[in-house]
This record gives sequence, structure tokens and C-alpha cells, in this order.
Amino acid sequence: MQLRIHRGAEEIGGNCIELEADGKSILLDLGAPLMGKLKGAAAMPDVPGLQDGTNPDLLGIVISHPHADHYGLTALADPSIPIYIGKEADKLLRAAMAFGPFGAEFSNVNHYSAKHPIEIGPFKLTPYLVDHSAFDSYAFLIEANGKRLFYSGDLRGHGWKKWAFEALIKDAPKDVGSMLLEGTTLGRVDDKQTLSEADLVDPIVGHMKNTDGLILAGFSGQNIDRFVTFYKAALKSGRTFVVDLYIAHLLRAIDRKTLPDPTSSNLRVFLPHRTKMKIVRDKAFDLVEPFRDRRIYPNELRKRRKHLAMSFRQSMSEDLEQAGCLENAKVLYSMWPGYLERSRVDLRQWCKEQSIDFDIVHTSGHATPTDLKRLVTAINPVELIPIHTVAPDQFNSMAVNVKGIKNGQWINVR
Repeated sequence: MQLRIHRGAEEIGGNCIELEADGKSILLDLGAPLMGKLKGAAAMPDVPGLQDGTNPDLLGIVISHPHADHYGLTALADPSIPIYIGKEADKLLRAAMAFGPFGAEFSNVNHYSAKHPIEIGPFKLTPYLVDHSAFDSYAFLIEANGKRLFYSGDLRGHGWKKWAFEALIKDAPKDVGSMLLEGTTLGRVDDKQTLSEADLVDPIVGHMKNTDGLILAGFSGQNIDRFVTFYKAALKSGRTFVVDLYIAHLLRAIDRKTLPDPTSSNLRVFLPHRTKMKIVRDKAFDLVEPFRDRRIYPNELRKRRKHLAMSFRQSMSEDLEQAGCLENAKVLYSMWPGYLERSRVDLRQWCKEQSIDFDIVHTSGHATPTDLKRLVTAINPVELIPIHTVAPDQFNSMAVNVKGIKNGQWINVR
């Protein structure tokens, strides 16, 4: 078995790894890059038949989780190429399609599940459910020609599914030759400053209890873990949590019993003006109908603002200004702070103009250096290959043989 990293050897995001055995190949992830200037078709890796479907030896694309830097270029691949993805991740991406670009609908899709091996030509893949800020995320053990490769995907050990990380540590695959390990936090994160999702709840409760106005929770709508964190905090503080239609639709599509049902629980649902106009243009009124009884309108937002917390993105700012519900409000920003610098419009400036308090309450979606070391120790591979990192040199602290490779370089799996 051979591998080459098309993207990700020395950058965060855009993961794409090609595996070859017996003349057949598969891709592990096909992500859109987060760094650099390459976009769209210009960012597609040079894999024969990937865009035109003319290579019968390309057997499929395995998506580890529903973050765009791992699936984002699949729309440019030939639709005849099989896609392999977790069932709930597929549900989430399909549901997101109705609201904008952050979704996908695969025409030739196959679902895998934790600890149930699948065979793709000469490759045997065993998925391992992992804890990550993306819903339904997996790592993989890949076997072919007597070789064993472990691919971490993206993972962490401090989210609501940290039990999955601990289960992987406890029952780690053995006799692994090569291990592809993400290193997002290496050189960037201090373990002592990393909070768990559970650790965030009480500080958020404190903000909610000490704010005499509406709490605006700024987090990615697809970050279900962070939704759970804010929902728990709202319950604990006695506030009603309001989600926009996008999040409500995703929750309903996932339909997991451990998550609140936005059609019947104590959640309320707000329809932003931009979303309403898109629904009218698309004549997609069926998206709103399931939440008719849970809708909340501007007048109630204004009257009950002291008793509400709601999901928030900057495109909703005009809705809230017109609703007159921002007196004594507070924004709790719960995403990577670097996005504030990249955004076209400075959210902090808007808060200042509206006399709104602004605080950052966040934790990483990626494993700390200590947890990465724990995973490497548990698996004990012959060699460790850095990926999804800007600091491959930091892997030398892992106490195993590190093999740094360049994008496009073929190597034999140990």
C-alpha cells in the first residue's frame, strides 16, 4: 500500500490523501483549502479520473467528517465516483443545502458506521467514532496488502463526546505501521488554557445571569456540540433558547433522540429576513411549516429579551436592530477568534455601535498536544506522518519515528 498527501502536509485544512494498492486507489477526504489563494477547480488535486470519471481504478472518496476543509471539493468530482460518509453527517450536509453553500448532496453515497468494517476493492476500512466540533466525525484504520494505516481525521478529547476519544485510547488498533495524525493545535495551543465543552457551561450561565438583556450566541450552525453547550447553559440560567430556522432544520433532519426536537421542545425558532426572502424565492415554504407552533417574532423578542438567549450570526444584525431588542444585550462569540480578523465586517465594531457588550467564550475543536501524545502512545505506530498542521516539526516531541513528507510525495505504508 502506498500513500501520498495531495494537500495538508504543511497546512491546516484542505485534507486529501490518496491510497494505492494493487493498482486501485481511494481518497481519504477531498477538502477545500483554508489557506492560500487556490479556489474551486484550481484547488483540485491531480488524481486521474477524479473530475471526469474516466478512471475505473479510482474506487471512491471517503469523507471523515462534514467540515468543508474535508469534503468541500467533492462537488467538483465526477458524480459517478462513490462517496463514503457517516449517515448522520450525510443528513446534516443534505439539510444544509437548502440554506446556502455549506452543504452537499451526494448522488452515489454509501454510509459507514463505527466499528463496522467496509471493503472497497483491496482496502478494508474500520471507522472509529471520534470527538470533534463537526457532527458525526470518524478516524479510520485502513488495511491492504498486509499493511495497516491509521488516519486520525480531525479529533479532540474535550467535547461532549470525549468518551469516544477515551474509547479509542482504551481500544486502540494495534500493529499500525503508518499513522497520519492531525496537528492543528501544535505550536498554537497551551494545554492549560484549553477548556472542555462542559467547562464552558458555567461561564456562559454567569454571563446569562449577569446580563439584563438578550444573549446573542455566535457559533457555527453546524457545530452541534456548541449548540448543546449553549442550550444547557440556557436551561441552567432559566432562559429560553431561540435558534434560527437554519439550526432548527438541521436538528430536525438529524433527528437524534439525545437532542431537543425544535418542533415540540422548549426551543423557539426565529426566521431571519434574509432566510425568509430565500424561502420565498425558492418557494420552499415546507421548510418553515414544521416549526409554525414554535416561531418567535420581533415583538416577543423585544418584550422577553431579558429571558431569552438566541443563536446569532452577523447577517441577523439588521433583524435585531429593527426588532428593538438590543438594549443591554451581550454577544458571546464562540468561534475561533481568528475569524474576527478575516471577516469583511468587524462584529466588534457593530457591538460598539449598538452599545452591546462583547465577550469570547470558546474552546478548540481539535485535540490538545497532550491528548495527541496520548493517542500516539496508545496506537504506537512504526512511523508518524504529520497532516493538517502548520508545525510538522512539533511532532518530534511524540517519542516515535516521525516521517515528514511533502504534498504529492508517494511513500510506502510501513
